[in-house]
Amino acid sequence: MSDITTESGLKYSITQKGEGRSPKTGETVSVHYELFLGRGTSSSNYDAEKDEYVDEIFESTYDEKNPFNGPVKFVIGKYTPKDDLYSAGDSIKGFDEMLLGMCEGEKRSLIIPSDLVYGEEGASSFHTFHGYRMPPNADMICNIELVKIW
Repeated sequence: MSDITTESGLKYSITQKGEGRSPKTGETVSVHYELFLGRGTSSSNYDAEKDEYVDEIFESTYDEKNPFNGPVKFVIGKYTPKDDLYSAGDSIKGFDEMLLGMCEGEKRSLIIPSDLVYGEEGASSFHTFHGYRMPPNADMICNIELVKIW
């Protein structure tokens, strides 16, 4: 399918159509995601053979070895307050914008501009839903699947 760009600058493609209703702000949804976190993202993953920390990260809730495996729940419109620790269910504006237009079972590929992720300040690993540091002005490339609306 062709890429669509929203008014906010979020780019997406529908890779699998879903069925049923779309969620509303304040509702809880369960989502599978695959994140492609690029240069400047940091983690505690150390590559001993290269004697360096891994700087480009692939994160997937489909991966059973991942501590965040299985669908993850987000509350649409609930965000981590500035300088607070992430708490379960906190979302990001880019996910919310996409999820509000999706139906259960739908999958989309996204490029979320930085102002709909963590903005010009970025975020520490304690402030993100995925547990990695995000550099300032970092876009997020990901795939999401809306599994269920609660």
